[in-house]
Amino acid sequence: MASVPPKGQIYDAVASDYDIIWSVPAVKILFPMLDGNLRRLGPWDGASVLDLACGTGFGLREMKKLGASRLVGVDISDEMLAVAKQTSPDAGFELHHADCSQPLSHLGLKEQSFDLIIAMWLLNYPEDRAQMAAMWKNIATYLKPSGTFVGIIQNQDTVHPTSMQGKWDLYGARETNLQDLPSGDGVRMHIEFNTEPRVEFDTFVLKKEILESEAKKAGMVDLEYVRPGKEVKSEVEGKDEAWWAELLEEYPNQLIITTKA
Repeated sequence: MASVPPKGQIYDAVASDYDIIWSVPAVKILFPMLDGNLRRLGPWDGASVLDLACGTGFGLREMKKLGASRLVGVDISDEMLAVAKQTSPDAGFELHHADCSQPLSHLGLKEQSFDLIIAMWLLNYPEDRAQMAAMWKNIATYLKPSGTFVGIIQNQDTVHPTSMQGKWDLYGARETNLQDLPSGDGVRMHIEFNTEPRVEFDTFVLKKEILESEAKKAGMVDLEYVRPGKEVKSEVEGKDEAWWAELLEEYPNQLIITTKA
């Protein structure tokens, strides 16, 4: 059996094309939900923001538009960080190469110094409970007391939604090769996006109990999930509400919002 390359190398390979996933309906529906909830939780004028698994800087660019003044990103992929720098050369981002499932003390970030931590699919990278716990520890370590965490995660209640089965041409993404993890903590799957060029990689969905219990242990409270709603239907594609129905009913992704005690 061929060995699986390190996660950094996997994302290095797709870095230059990664942002096109936001053009497919399965992902596009997330932006109005993300933007609306960030605005609801703000204002963020002058805020300090840490983006864990920042990738190409999509979340940092969004927070700059919302007025944040200190914008720090951490990612495991050098190539993703290079794209972030190229895309926003004058944005003043502070970018670090590191694995967010490991302690980040070597980066020189001050603990309890961030008003907001954001993370796009960070919590779909841990392969077991220990890695999930480590990520929540990092989140709690760098958030100010009463600080906010906002992330995008895959839907844990419907791990392989109907909208991702045989709807490749309709919603632009699919999940294949589902496998139970040896730890019994969840599943691994392969994600593909119907883009040109093709973007694909593996991801992990751990059990909701693991995510929630490790968040609580780290000192996070008031955890809530936000699902895509009917307001995300897009006139861009010229589709009516019925066209989006299956994607909204069995949605592949959702927001997670929680606060540090």
